[in-house]
Amino acid sequence: MRLRRGEKRSLSDLGIGQRMTVGVDFGLDGVDIAAFGLDVGRRIGDDRYVVLFSNQQSPEGALSLRGSSGSAVFDLDLALLPRTIDRIVFTATHDARPIADARPLIVSFDDGKAVFDVAEHLTTEKAVMMIEVYRHAAGWKLGTIAAGFAGGLASLITHFGGEVEPSAAPSSSSMESTAVAAAPSPAVSLRKVTLEKSNPTISLRKTDAGFGEIVLNLNWNAGVAKRSLFGGSGKSVDLDLGVLFELEDGYRGCIQALGGDFGDFDEEPWIRLSGDDRTGAVATGETIRVNGRFFDRIKRIGVFALIYDGAPNWRQTDGVIRMMMPGQPEIEVRMDEGEDRKRLCGVAVIDNIDGVLRMNRHMRYYRDQKGFADDIGIILRWTAGTKD
Repeated sequence: MRLRRGEKRSLSDLGIGQRMTVGVDFGLDGVDIAAFGLDVGRRIGDDRYVVLFSNQQSPEGALSLRGSSGSAVFDLDLALLPRTIDRIVFTATHDARPIADARPLIVSFDDGKAVFDVAEHLTTEKAVMMIEVYRHAAGWKLGTIAAGFAGGLASLITHFGGEVEPSAAPSSSSMESTAVAAAPSPAVSLRKVTLEKSNPTISLRKTDAGFGEIVLNLNWNAGVAKRSLFGGSGKSVDLDLGVLFELEDGYRGCIQALGGDFGDFDEEPWIRLSGDDRTGAVATGETIRVNGRFFDRIKRIGVFALIYDGAPNWRQTDGVIRMMMPGQPEIEVRMDEGEDRKRLCGVAVIDNIDGVLRMNRHMRYYRDQKGFADDIGIILRWTAGTKD
C-alpha cells in the first residue's frame, strides 16, 4: 500500500504485527539513517534508544539496525520496548546536501506492506523526520511525516530535546571526555572530533557502562578513486582497513582481509573485521569492531589503511577513518595527505593508559605492514599474503 504524507494508520489494519522490518532505500552517498526512541513528551529520555551506525541495537534488542550499500533495515519487536519509549521516529540526515538529493528515498514496512516516498515531499532540508511508529490506545500506529530542518542534524537533535556539543576542539593537545548529562534526562552527545596536526590526540574515559562496542570504520570515495587512480581502465580501487594489536599478556597480531585473519569479537583478541569491501561502493565501508568489555586486556592497537590494488594516490581516495562508541564523541582522522609511492597509511594508534583510551593521529606512510608495525613497536614475523 502506498502511503500519503500526514497519513496515520493502525499497524494491524495494514497487516503488520509487532515484529516487523522498516527498510529505507536511498540514492545518495553520505546519508545517515537513524531511529530515535522518544518518551511521551517526544523527547530523548534514554540515548541507548537512539539507534544508528555507532549504536546498532537497543539494550534488549527490540530495535536494531542492519546496513548495506544504499539501504538501511531496522528490525523491530515492539513488545520488547519498555513503556518509557512512546514512539520511534526514523530520520535521514546529510552533512552537506539536501536530503531531497537522495532520490529515491523510500521507506517500506515488511517488504512492501506499506510504502512511503519521502523525497518527493522535500526541498532544502538536510535533516528530515521520515515516519514514526507510536503507541495509541487502540494499539501501535504509524504516521508519515516527511518534514525536517534546513539546519541539519543539530536542529533535529534540539527538536528532540537533545544537546549538541560544539564542534570546536579545545586548544589543548588532549582532552578528557565522558558521557554528557543533562537534567532531567540524559542528553545525546553528537560532537564530532577531527584529529589534526594541531590537535592530534584525544583521551576518553569509560562511562559507568564501560566502553561498550568500539567501532572503527573506513570509508572512501570510490568514484573519485576510479577516475584518478585508474583512468580508463575501469578497475576499482581496493582500500582495506586493518589493525595491529598487542594485548597485556604479550599476544600480538594483525587483523586484515589480506591473509584472511578476521579476528574474533567474543574471544581473544576481542577484535573482529566485519568484512572486505573491494569496491568502495558499500555505504558503510569496512568496519572493525573492538569488544570494549575487554579493553583492559588490550594494550595497544595500530589502525591502518592499505591500498591493496591499484596505483597509490592517497589524496584522491578521500579516505576517512572514524571511531565510534556509545556515550562518546565520534572521532575521525582524514587521510588528506600522503606519499603516493607507499601503499600503507598508519592512520592512528590507540593506547590503553591505565584504563583510559587514548587515540593519537599517526598519519605516516609505509611500503607495507611491517614498516608500520616496527615503527610503533609491535614486532611480528611476516610472510607474503593474498586475499584470493
